Amino acid sequence: MSFLLRDARAWREGELVRCDVLIAKDRVAQVGAAGTLAGDREVELAGRVLLPGLVNAHDHLDFSTFPPLGHPPYRSVYEWAADVKAGQGTPEARAALAVPLPDRLFLGGLRNLLSGATAVAHHNPFHRSLQRADFPVRVLAKYGFAHSPGLTPNLRKTYRTTDRRIPWLVHLAEGTDDRCRRELDLLVEANVLRQNTVIVHGIALAPEAGPGLAKAGACVVWCPESNRHLYGATAPVAALRSAGVRIGLGSDSPASGVRDPLSNLAAARREGALDDAALLSLATHESAAVARLPAGAPEPGAPADFLVAEDIEGLLTGNRTAVQLVIVAGRARYGTAELMQGLAAASAGLRVDGAPRRLEGGLARRAARLVGSAAALRGVAWIQGLAFD
Repeated sequence: MSFLLRDARAWREGELVRCDVLIAKDRVAQVGAAGTLAGDREVELAGRVLLPGLVNAHDHLDFSTFPPLGHPPYRSVYEWAADVKAGQGTPEARAALAVPLPDRLFLGGLRNLLSGATAVAHHNPFHRSLQRADFPVRVLAKYGFAHSPGLTPNLRKTYRTTDRRIPWLVHLAEGTDDRCRRELDLLVEANVLRQNTVIVHGIALAPEAGPGLAKAGACVVWCPESNRHLYGATAPVAALRSAGVRIGLGSDSPASGVRDPLSNLAAARREGALDDAALLSLATHESAAVARLPAGAPEPGAPADFLVAEDIEGLLTGNRTAVQLVIVAGRARYGTAELMQGLAAASAGLRVDGAPRRLEGGLARRAARLVGSAAALRGVAWIQGLAFD
């Protein structure tokens, strides 16, 4: 069984090109000029923009039920952690943790899906539910990780248990004080600044650290919305990128003041470090390369992971209603009624920020049950705009 996305404006090498895209199973089967291909089912995109699905290079999916925690601004993650620990007994924190872990992870996947993300790197222990066929998005399955050096003293031990062929994720330089500025030296001293090292946040990295990071082959995940909310500063991505450091874009979690990957993309745009074309590349293929995750592309054989939007501007301003269709591994999981029905996708209705949408049936039933049964969750920013039929 195949289906055709007819007359898309597909993003290819920084340009929008009118074409048909034929999908078979979980891959792109064929790409041709608009109006030239046919499939078992067809949906008319009529010039809508077809992008690779967003790739979220850093999230804590299990923190999806939390409101923003703490009272920023802070000088470092250690100040924030101490403040959060002191407030663990708040009603909001208790309500967030009362949701079972598999359900929190599921909601974290849904949060990504509704923002147009198709793949995500989760920075906490892997859980078997993340690989279920009914999980909303793809999740990185093979990785090692550490928290900040001050919270994970034996960095070398966590790295040595990680296969060198998979990423080792570490929170680093998350803040603006001297302690954070010295943390890169800790990686060097522990001999864990390597080709599979993925530094998350990197706010306190000096611009002149770029050549050394590039030489080591290490990557940096930029989290601008979270960083500005908690610390009032963010990583020197323009300088690092110019030095050849591979950069990915990560949303972090609602606990750090972030709605979702799309609002984080808008925050990245506000920083003014990259132009719009570079931002789209960063949020898709570059993030995929950093996180070792699949990225969609309008090319035969590429993963069928796509985001359809009316226009690019709506996405870059963080507007969730700009997302009109999300396809993950060849399955239409979320979108407008017109597009979901055109692909014969079994779905149920919901409203996202006032706009009518359809969500794949099983996902919709579980999401409606979870949100409906936990009144406290309705105060979480990304959930506030949802209403299930």
